[in-house]
Amino acid sequence: MEENMQEKLEEIAMMIIANSGQARSDAFAALQEAKKGNFEDAEKLLKEAEESLQTAHESHRELLKMDASGEVTQVSILLCHAQDHLMGSALALDLIREMTVLYQK
Repeated sequence: MEENMQEKLEEIAMMIIANSGQARSDAFAALQEAKKGNFEDAEKLLKEAEESLQTAHESHRELLKMDASGEVTQVSILLCHAQDHLMGSALALDLIREMTVLYQK
């Protein structure tokens, strides 16, 4: 694989990891606020988590477009790791949003 392409793929992977990691952190911080009854703070943190996750999804879409056009010839462990982070963060955000609703009841 061309060195420039490898660097671009690594950059995309790191963007996915960083943004999905931030989303996960914000989601768990929101859960802690909900447990304390601070629902306005929890909602603010959940919105921040959604924004970070959206940014991660945008990077992931770029990766998918590159793959569809045949630019990605090899998948690295780093790319797999990035996708794993994205999926885990998306699931955590969904579950934590539901849990905050339960804490409100």
